[in-house]
Amino acid sequence: MPTQAKIEEVARLREQFEKAVSLVLADYRGLTANEMVELRAKFTKRGLDYRVVKDTLAKIAAKEAGIEGLSDLFSGPIGVAIGYEDPAVAFKISDECRRTYAPKYQLKGGLFEGAVVAEKDVVKYATMPSREQLLAKLAMLLQSPMRALAVVLQAKIREMAIVLNEVKKQREEQKEEA
Repeated sequence: MPTQAKIEEVARLREQFEKAVSLVLADYRGLTANEMVELRAKFTKRGLDYRVVKDTLAKIAAKEAGIEGLSDLFSGPIGVAIGYEDPAVAFKISDECRRTYAPKYQLKGGLFEGAVVAEKDVVKYATMPSREQLLAKLAMLLQSPMRALAVVLQAKIREMAIVLNEVKKQREEQKEEA
């Protein structure tokens, strides 16, 4: 029979899973208490939640949130990084923690904007540029043709000014000769 505390925990997890744009699951066993505090601080500093959850409660919450395929990744006590804005950030910080705390912190997989990510693909998602970087690249790509056009037009105006100045000089010379 489920206790009230477990029901409330499942409801909290379901709510977080529904709001999340990314989730990264990791096995944290073997980390010291100080390392866990550092790890949580890294996630919190970037606006992410980091929760240690029971696998059975997380499976129920994922099912209730409508996330298919994620329940297979829950086994044993697991740490979940939850990202709400930029989906790549949770993967980047998790990969950074994997390198810092290896071999005690191992990534198991995750969720990237509704798509389940296998363990082998977590690093691929971690190396993706952030949303801001992608938007900046797009702006640069959209701006470059306009910039090129402006440079070409400016050069043509300069050339025309030079031609007009030469014509003026020639006419003045013709007036002086006449």
